[in-house]
Amino acid sequence: MSAKFTDEDKCNLRIQMIQFGFTLLKEKGIHGVNIDEITRRCYVAKGTFYTLFESKTEFLYQVMIYKRQESKDKIKEYLSANGQLSRDGLKAYLHWLADENPNIFSYLDGQHTRWLVSKWPPEYLENEENDEQTARRIISLLSDPKADPNWKLFCNYLKLLALTLNSKELLIKDATGQLIGKLIEDACDCVCTK
Repeated sequence: MSAKFTDEDKCNLRIQMIQFGFTLLKEKGIHGVNIDEITRRCYVAKGTFYTLFESKTEFLYQVMIYKRQESKDKIKEYLSANGQLSRDGLKAYLHWLADENPNIFSYLDGQHTRWLVSKWPPEYLENEENDEQTARRIISLLSDPKADPNWKLFCNYLKLLALTLNSKELLIKDATGQLIGKLIEDACDCVCTK
């Protein structure tokens, strides 16, 4: 990478590449995430990509992390004026997650998911601590949390939601929306009062 790139330029370029890479993944699957296309679209040399990311698999990991953080930040839009999250706000946020579907695995088939996961170090996938932190952060924002919210069950409902979104083609189409709504309602029941 040229010395003319500032740290801010590098950060902005990484974000631009990640966002475009996610768009390619959504539109064309893993084979559509083409390094040549990403660098051409971002007006940089292919070597610049490899200065910012070790490999395509590392790039896809960074896409996943970026989308997770973006999803965590999005919750702010659902807070009330006093900075709290009502049950309806949580439901709306979870519906946004279902509609936006920022989970990169939703755009991979089983074979490509196994391939990608096999290329990542185990610490990339062992994330119960991250799950707990995320759930507890959401619970801390609730205006009406349960006395003893079940963060583990809440996380599992969110994972079931992700699996549902990843497997829509296996489900009865006319009932998929109802299933998504039920998973969201049940997830809210784990952490919110009625």
